[in-house]
Amino acid sequence: MEKAKEKDEKKKSIEDLSKIYNFEALYSDKIYHNTRLLLRLYSKVMWRMSNSIMEMEAECYLSSGSRLFDVVDTLIDVDPRVDKARIENRLQSIEDSKSILELIDRSLILLKNYPIDGEKYYEILNKSYLVFVKYSESEILESMNISRSTFFRDKKKAITLLGVILWGFVIPDIKKTQEKQ
Repeated sequence: MEKAKEKDEKKKSIEDLSKIYNFEALYSDKIYHNTRLLLRLYSKVMWRMSNSIMEMEAECYLSSGSRLFDVVDTLIDVDPRVDKARIENRLQSIEDSKSILELIDRSLILLKNYPIDGEKYYEILNKSYLVFVKYSESEILESMNISRSTFFRDKKKAITLLGVILWGFVIPDIKKTQEKQ
């Protein structure tokens, strides 16, 4: 009886949070889908950013004998051997990716701190999407000591809740902040 009550409270809390941020049922699938796509790309984008920075570091060292972060401004402004547009484009691409990852990270922190199963939801997403070497489904089930059906049910809730936090709280909050500036 108490377990059923707790289950109803968990479902209600996600629904309440969705209502607070004015998400209609028709957006729920779109939120889930878009959030899942972002999570699938997360570790790949992290890897790409890391590689881009290492490549740029090597390129700067070969062309000028200096480290990227020590002299990038000087290289762009002064050194005629450096392809300025290419470096600026690559730096902008890295900055854009970093900004997206920061939004996701901010949302993940809020998810982890969510009072009802937030840490469990975070752990599921972390092991499924965020770490570079993903856990297998069986490893996640074993490490969390949960059934397969519970795992998939909680994974869907975790992705949906993260989406509600990201699209309904974090991004609108950043928009408001930028509008004030």
